[in-house]
Amino acid sequence: MVTSNLVIVIEGLALAVADTIRRLVFEIIAILSGKPSDGGTPIDTGWARTNWIASVGGPAPSTAGTREAVSAAAQQASLAKLFGYKLAQGPAYATNNVPYIAKLNEGSSKQAPAAFVQRAMLRAVKTVSGGKQ
Repeated sequence: MVTSNLVIVIEGLALAVADTIRRLVFEIIAILSGKPSDGGTPIDTGWARTNWIASVGGPAPSTAGTREAVSAAAQQASLAKLFGYKLAQGPAYATNNVPYIAKLNEGSSKQAPAAFVQRAMLRAVKTVSGGKQ
């Protein structure tokens, strides 16, 4: 009886942790895909903004689309895959591989302050935790 109760608790905890991770990645990508004035990624062509890709087990390995052919399809597909996330699959990531994302985060664009990525992450943690940190 004690063992079965322990298994139920552990399984419930794994579901709760996976749900929190999933919500956190969704929130990070939602913020970073939003308008720069709302904490999102600076926009020229939109390529950096649409390259916030969710992945499980490891960071996304490449960029989606090009500066000339911007598409949010890969971002949307990555978020759809995240819906079924289970803790046993490994860590979940929000990755951006455009070559200039670090420069943008260093403040190279007047549209967003330096460290906008870190600010988005902190904001997402606050939102997902219900304001508790």
